[in-house]
Amino acid sequence: MTSLEIAGVAEQQGLEQYLERLVGLDNRAAVRLQAGGSVVGVWSGPPFEVVALRPVALTTPAHVDVTVSAQRLLERTREASTVEVPPAVSGPSWVGLLPPRSGWEERMRGDVANVRSAVDTAKLFFRERADGVTDRTTLEQIAQDVWERTCLGEVPVRSAHAAESLGLMGPGDGAAVAYATDTWTRLTVPGGSVSSRRGLLPSVSVFVLL
Repeated sequence: MTSLEIAGVAEQQGLEQYLERLVGLDNRAAVRLQAGGSVVGVWSGPPFEVVALRPVALTTPAHVDVTVSAQRLLERTREASTVEVPPAVSGPSWVGLLPPRSGWEERMRGDVANVRSAVDTAKLFFRERADGVTDRTTLEQIAQDVWERTCLGEVPVRSAHAAESLGLMGPGDGAAVAYATDTWTRLTVPGGSVSSRRGLLPSVSVFVLL
């Protein structure tokens, strides 16, 4: 059985927080683990039509590419810094459609604080516009208008919302960088990154509850 030796308490706690928040959004979530050296990438598909990446440093190089239950991985991460990789599961469609490794162009740099502020503003705006609205088509139109607005470069604010929801922005200040390709945008923040394919819209249901 493959094991991942996480490099220190901070890395272990960071992964634990990421998985806790992901499972809080979707208790049936899966993650794809990819490692070919001293860092494992923990990919997730939170319900914002985005793909998030949380890199985790390892003390011993590992080679793995497998999709597992986020809940199972969380349970094992809580137990010890040497984490046995859970059994593979059948993942959702996003696990086979990860963002490209190359071809990205940097579009803009900014502060995490400003990106976080854009998310807070969008939440408030969505609640105000959606208050009392019950028609799903109207709600979807409101969600598209609010969450597809950009917050940094070409990155839609829903990507920033996902980064905040997963704890990737971190507790304090830091840099946020926007990247893009012809078909993807990516927001990189201190704890990882969130990528979204152009033209894909999130389900309105996740925003009704926030």
